[in-house]
Amino acid sequence: PTWQHPLTSCRTRRLLGSTVTEMSCFSSEPEGMTGETPKTPLKWHAESFNNKFVELSPNFWSVSYKHHPGSQKMLPMINNRQYAFRVRGADGTEELLLFGVPGKGDLNDQEPANIAMAFAASLGLPIKRLICQGGLHMLYLNDWLEAMPSVTLYIPKDRIPFLPTGKAVIEKFGRGRILDLPKHGFPELQGTIEFLHFQGLKVHADIPQPSEGAKHLSVWSLPALAVKLKPVDPHDEVFAYHPASGLMIGADCVAWHFTKGTSVPFMFKLTGNKAGFLCCNDASVMAIRDKALLEADCNWILAKDFTQYVGFHELPGTACLIDAKALLRQGMKKVKWIPT
Repeated sequence: PTWQHPLTSCRTRRLLGSTVTEMSCFSSEPEGMTGETPKTPLKWHAESFNNKFVELSPNFWSVSYKHHPGSQKMLPMINNRQYAFRVRGADGTEELLLFGVPGKGDLNDQEPANIAMAFAASLGLPIKRLICQGGLHMLYLNDWLEAMPSVTLYIPKDRIPFLPTGKAVIEKFGRGRILDLPKHGFPELQGTIEFLHFQGLKVHADIPQPSEGAKHLSVWSLPALAVKLKPVDPHDEVFAYHPASGLMIGADCVAWHFTKGTSVPFMFKLTGNKAGFLCCNDASVMAIRDKALLEADCNWILAKDFTQYVGFHELPGTACLIDAKALLRQGMKKVKWIPT
């Protein structure tokens, strides 16, 4: 393939506190891989931090927002994507389904919920379902539910309902509007967009964030924070498979992808991330809680026919476009999520 990243094959920018040199997604093949590339390349080149949904393929869009993890200003800026799909519900009517719950935070000048509603209106579609992508993404649930009184929020059920912010949202809006995401998503959407409630890991206990009334991190508070990061509580996330494009959308248990040739910032190297690979978080970050459940969910993912992979936090325009399934399988084996 000759497609290149729209930011050109070599461009330097300051991101995540480190100089990142972006290379073409097809610059080279990882060692030992086949060089398999997307059957249906998506329009990743259309993405940017511009508060606009862009079409990746027919009936499938994304929008990128600047984001400080946990609303912590001292942490590096990353992307916080949201995906949108035109789908037909069980009642036979069309709707715009949203996947991901980004927030305005301190870096964006517009509320993502307002942008999503305006985009849906431009398509003449209602927004009926909003999918939260994981147990570490609950800070902005209240904003979405307040802005969209008719939307139903679907959450992964193992973590959010048991933490203060999750409990408060459920108490305020009720279980009539906040439902547990079914294990394998929605039957009527099979073949269109297929969700998986991904389970079997554990992560650190809840750490209150500034948007929840806590203080911002400082250099002096980092040693104390490191002690709190030991994996102890159940953790769950949501994966989504888009058959039409052969795309797997992942969550935070897989470190976001840096294309081959990029300089990986130091903080990401600490969790074992390596450019050109898909690196799953090791036991120091997310430990195995239920081996059988985790392995079954990994096998569900690897059984799908995907040739490209993306999460929520990669740079706009960046996705894993070479050997995506082989690299994800390799990453899962390295951290013993599946047999080697």
